[in-house]
Amino acid sequence: MSNLNAKHRLRERALAVLAAPLAACALLLLPGAALAQASTSLAQASTSLAQASPSLAQASPSQAQAFSYSVELDVPDAYRELLQKHLEIYTARDNPRMNADQLRFLVRRTPDQIRELLATEGYYSPAIDSSLQERQGAWVARFAIVPGDPARVAAVDLELQGAIPDAERATRLAAMRERWPLRPGLVFRQAQWEEAKRSMLQLLLAEQYPAAKIDSSVATVDPQKREVSLKVVLDSGPAFTFGALEIEGLERYPRSIVERLNTIKPGSPYSQAQLLQLQSRLQDSHYFTSALVSTDIDPARPQQVPVKVQLTETQSRKLGFGLGASTNTGARGQIEYQDLNFLDRAWRLSSLLKLETKTQQLSANIQLPRTAEGYVDSLTALTERTDIQQDVTRKYTVGAKRARVTGSIERAYSLQYETENETISGVPSDSSQALVGGYAWTQRKVNNLLYPSDGYLLSAQIGVAAKALLSDQDFVRNYVKATYYRSVGKKGGLILRAEVGATLARSSQGIPSDFLFRAGGDQSVRGYAYQSLGVKSGDAVVGGRYLGVASAEYVHWLNENWGAAVFYDVGNAADSVRDFKLVEGYGAGARWKSPVGLLNLDLAYGREVGKLRVHFSVGIPF
Repeated sequence: MSNLNAKHRLRERALAVLAAPLAACALLLLPGAALAQASTSLAQASTSLAQASPSLAQASPSQAQAFSYSVELDVPDAYRELLQKHLEIYTARDNPRMNADQLRFLVRRTPDQIRELLATEGYYSPAIDSSLQERQGAWVARFAIVPGDPARVAAVDLELQGAIPDAERATRLAAMRERWPLRPGLVFRQAQWEEAKRSMLQLLLAEQYPAAKIDSSVATVDPQKREVSLKVVLDSGPAFTFGALEIEGLERYPRSIVERLNTIKPGSPYSQAQLLQLQSRLQDSHYFTSALVSTDIDPARPQQVPVKVQLTETQSRKLGFGLGASTNTGARGQIEYQDLNFLDRAWRLSSLLKLETKTQQLSANIQLPRTAEGYVDSLTALTERTDIQQDVTRKYTVGAKRARVTGSIERAYSLQYETENETISGVPSDSSQALVGGYAWTQRKVNNLLYPSDGYLLSAQIGVAAKALLSDQDFVRNYVKATYYRSVGKKGGLILRAEVGATLARSSQGIPSDFLFRAGGDQSVRGYAYQSLGVKSGDAVVGGRYLGVASAEYVHWLNENWGAAVFYDVGNAADSVRDFKLVEGYGAGARWKSPVGLLNLDLAYGREVGKLRVHFSVGIPF
């Protein structure tokens, strides 16, 4: 009825508007009294029109805004969110033009929408009962839904056509059928159907056939039997092969940097993985701020497709300054210089002058570009003075290393020559030297390298020296470190850490301190000073041949960035197994996820010394 009244008022207004100009024209033809009478009639018509306008203006915005209704949905909880998110009767509740007639229309069409939505979840014959009632002046739309039994996949037919050879076609089809996720007997869901098709297409796109496409796909539903038959036809398109490199953006660095990192050979089959690998290597090389590797996919020209490399170079020379402090080695200031194109050979030179309260160091490192096999070779020279626990050492080191990262595992081979002068409690001691061949193996399997909460870090090292090869003592140094992370509930985390080391030798005499062990400090046994656990020599503490450390820590996160921790550490270092004695440290601390890694501020009690000690550290575990 309200719609009819509105239409009637609108028609009256239209006639009045049209009558006004006609009346004005007629007035020009009317003389004297007739003109006056007509003017009076026109004024009355204008008044009537003005009186009609308010009733038209009342046609609904303000009244419609006051119109409201509620929806009751009787449906299994698994599908409630789906319906509430997509049904029009929910999304239209905030429409200011809504009224009772439009609500009735929505209630009539909602069952069809429910059927369409439930069909995406495999329900093709739901029972739906709908009603609309006015209760105490409030409208309530109610829908009772029984989804029934879902339709299940009855058969799957995969076909592969295109330029793919027959022998390869059979092999690929077998692999696709093996990996097809929506198998017979499973409930048919639209999202899984689309994902299954994409995954089959991706098998072709990733290797050799980047122009592949889905030629056709059909899901035939039998609502009576509640069965769905699936058929997918894939067109491989032509097989693609790689061509030569086309490099853009090189100005400072030689082309050889990219060529040495490239494992793609001209004429080899197209591989998406190889493109991504080259891009990742370029981004990790430190020479480029960005790297993009791509090819043109044109089915008309599939052979010898150029590999396009677009690069943005980083600045070759950098000078950096740093200030800091730690409870291990005290206040720190440092100057670092980098040249990524040293001697115009793309060698990476890093030199560092670091001055700390307990350690002073000057070092230089030259790193060569990564080879095509993924190896990174480097040369190092270092001089360092340390004054820790009344043990003053001066050492000079030169070395070479070859490292390679494969997945989560890093392997490194090294050769290091070191000489050391040691002064213990103010008394000069004999010098020592060693030429050590080493191997290090590290695996990082954590969910986040910067803030790990699940996974583990594992590192193992071995170093060998012999008197016959520039060493004062025969020895074999072994060291293993492991850290395990485990989430506990929604806000808790457990960290378990262990270190074990043994330098196998007749004695520690003639072995530089870098190849012996001491414990204590922020990343060791908290509650004790840095490297204060070891072998007593007068008033000093020196390194021993054996190390053992274990730690358990629980962190409770108060919010996204801040947490509180409790911990228990135990360990020591000694020169013999017989003299090895565990000491304990325990306490509590605060944790903050800083931009450079996890910051730890701990207050620990060293049971052996009977003192409290503050420990501060920040950064990636290792």
